[in-house]
Amino acid sequence: MITTCYNHPDRPTGASCTRCGRPICPDCMIQAPVGHHCPDCVREANKDRPAAVQWAPGTGGTMSRLTPVVKTLIGINVAVFLLSSARPSIETRYAEWPRRIASGQYERLITAAFLHANLLHIFFNMFALAIFGPPIEQALGRWRFVALYGVAALGGSVGSYLFSSPDSAGVGASGAIFGLFGAYFVIARRRRLDTREIAGLIIANLIISFAIPVIDWRAHLGGLVTGGLVALVYMGTERLPERQRRVLEAAGLLALTAVLVFLVHYRTGQLHGVVA
Repeated sequence: MITTCYNHPDRPTGASCTRCGRPICPDCMIQAPVGHHCPDCVREANKDRPAAVQWAPGTGGTMSRLTPVVKTLIGINVAVFLLSSARPSIETRYAEWPRRIASGQYERLITAAFLHANLLHIFFNMFALAIFGPPIEQALGRWRFVALYGVAALGGSVGSYLFSSPDSAGVGASGAIFGLFGAYFVIARRRRLDTREIAGLIIANLIISFAIPVIDWRAHLGGLVTGGLVALVYMGTERLPERQRRVLEAAGLLALTAVLVFLVHYRTGQLHGVVA
């Protein structure tokens, strides 16, 4: 008996799909880790598997192409800046001040990321957000980007809280922005793209952070590390089936957040010997 391809009945073949066993001709063979699969089995296997995260860094960087979450974040930061400029007491109340955080005002670890000291401060942070935010949001999706930004902002605040003196005050979105730098680097490396430009930018900004006393290098470094780790979680799970990917991403983000909470608890315990 002559066996013919299930997809091309006019083509005799001696090969078969190693998954379902149906006969396939050379044109229908799809290389698999073991043997060959037929087109139907490949489609079935890929049904629940998400496509690779797209990476298009050239699509961001202009005001006309700002993505929804980036627009919202810029709007919130600008609105808070205008409000705090009209009412300076807001900055005193919500800035990151280790002495106040140690006394139980932990919300300052988040609110400080939406405050800025002056016009130049907010301009550079929002400019960086407008350049690096859109391609990352397009690559990750809105909610994953929100999680990245939020955890990176917290990581920046925790870095500052850990190493700043009890009476120093810190404000700014730069912890979250450095988190985007770290995520951008990780995603570009995963896509096997040239990372020399972003690496040079990170190094240059860190040098500036360490060289100028009023710049909080602690927040920058904390945000950079945290953002890079969040991106590693995303990149490490992107090829898994969607349900499994979501579970592992959530577990990874919760684990990172738990580490940050532990560090806050540890620092608070240290400061209790200093804070009256």
